Amino acid sequence: MFSFSSMKTRFIAIIVGVSLVSIFVLGAIFTYEMIQMKNGEIRDFRKEAEAAVEMRLKQETEIAVSVIDQMHKAQVAGKMTEEQAKKAAADIVRDMRYDDGKGYFWIDTDQGVNVVLLGRDTEGKSRINSKDPSGRLFIQEMIQNGKKEGGGFTDLMFAKPGESTPLPKRNYTVEYKPFHWVLGTGVWIDDIDTMCAAKEAEAAAELKAQAIQMIACLVVLMVVFIAFAIWIGARISGPLQYVEGRLATMGGGDFRKNQGDKAMEQEIVDRPDEIGSMARAMRKMQDNISDLMRKISESTEYVASASQELTSSAEQSSDVSESVANSVVNVASACAEQTTLVADASEQSENLQKYMDDFAVRLNSSTQQIQKTSDAAANGGATISEAVQQMQQIKEAVGKTAAVIGSLGESSKQIGAIVDAISAIAEQTNLLALNAAIEAARAGEHGRGFAVVADEVRKLAEQSREQAGEIANLIHGIQNESQNAVDVMQQGIEKVDGGTVAVDSAGATFNEIVTMVSEVAESSKRMAELVGDLKSGADHITEAIVSIDDKSRGVASEAESVSAATEEQTASMHEIATASRKLSEMAGDLQNAVVKFKI
Repeated sequence: MFSFSSMKTRFIAIIVGVSLVSIFVLGAIFTYEMIQMKNGEIRDFRKEAEAAVEMRLKQETEIAVSVIDQMHKAQVAGKMTEEQAKKAAADIVRDMRYDDGKGYFWIDTDQGVNVVLLGRDTEGKSRINSKDPSGRLFIQEMIQNGKKEGGGFTDLMFAKPGESTPLPKRNYTVEYKPFHWVLGTGVWIDDIDTMCAAKEAEAAAELKAQAIQMIACLVVLMVVFIAFAIWIGARISGPLQYVEGRLATMGGGDFRKNQGDKAMEQEIVDRPDEIGSMARAMRKMQDNISDLMRKISESTEYVASASQELTSSAEQSSDVSESVANSVVNVASACAEQTTLVADASEQSENLQKYMDDFAVRLNSSTQQIQKTSDAAANGGATISEAVQQMQQIKEAVGKTAAVIGSLGESSKQIGAIVDAISAIAEQTNLLALNAAIEAARAGEHGRGFAVVADEVRKLAEQSREQAGEIANLIHGIQNESQNAVDVMQQGIEKVDGGTVAVDSAGATFNEIVTMVSEVAESSKRMAELVGDLKSGADHITEAIVSIDDKSRGVASEAESVSAATEEQTASMHEIATASRKLSEMAGDLQNAVVKFKI
């Protein structure tokens, strides 16, 4: 029983179908070629018959033209007039016949006036506008064709004498120019159609006989094709069914090589055709899949183990990343605190600069006062000879000097207080630099530059403290000298009233005052230089603090960036851990799937 689900049945059906289509196409082509050939023979027969008719018409017309030409020659020779020659020619042509009396001639002038037509009453009359049964102006058409080189043919439809049915008639006309005539004749060609019809009937009979022979041959070919298809189908379907069975076994997961009919399989594999190639490909696929399943099994075990280790490592890395993130946050907080401390130090440094500027102003004022005292002492030395006369003036001048020296003592006290403040600021700056160095050490590599700057700040603060101490010592000396000058001036005031004797003592004392004022002036210059150095150190401290502030902000920014990157890394490690767990699960699923295959 045939089933179209079978490849053998489908193969036989395909071969039979292709054979039928091929046979039908070949038969159709053969039949078409035969019909075309017969039609060509009939067309050739018609052409030959029509050519024979045309040739006969031309030959008969040439005879009539030669008769007319004889009359024209007689006219030219002077034997007759033109009218006589035309009449003689017309009478001869009117009586001429051919084809057992059926064929005749007619003559019309080139203007359509009939000259000859079987002696009918149309002779001598114009028929230029005459029409055939179809409405064609056939006289005009025949005159036009006759004027062509060599004449021309005109096909018309006219009934035969004694009949009423129009039949095809072929006419030939030619112009005779000396008389301005158009000579014509024609024959009915319906007999050609009759002969062609008989030829067609004969061709149809031949076609029928040839068709019967062709059908018989096609039936034989069909039987041969069916037998060949059954044999080929058996040759193909058997190996294919075996291959199908083996593929079904492998589709069930059994890729073992000891399954099936080994002899049949080897026979199929050894075949040199496409089926053998398919069998060899199937065996190669079986070997490759077996190796692949074995490698997959080994790989899944390794992937499962590696994914578990990867999950553990990812979780540990995540914990470490979180710890690093926390540490970086602490560093950022410390940097923020350090920035606050540096801002305080910067503010105090600015205050120190203000104090130093005020101290410099006051010192400059004191120096000016000392210079004035020195100038006054110089003037006093120049006028010592007039001391007696000007004792009262000296008393007043000494009083003023005492007041100035007292003022100098007060200024020295204020300078001492400022120096003490500078020393305190230097101590505080030293402490701030020490704290900054400690915070920089905590920041590690990012705080190394910050630690160097803090150390420089500490050194500058130490130098400021030392210079402030020296200034304090100098100020104490100035205070002592100022106090001595005040005591001396008081003694001078008490002795002025004593008279001239006291002038010498006053002169000596005055000389001592000049010396001490000079020393005070020198000390003031040295103090001004020291204050300039101290101000320069304060400027360096301010610049160092600003640098520390910038670096602290940079460290804080870097710490924030590191913190953000660490958080991203932590999130990535969480994702890796999740992916590793999924990979482990997939490896387990793959192991379970591979176990189903038998290799």
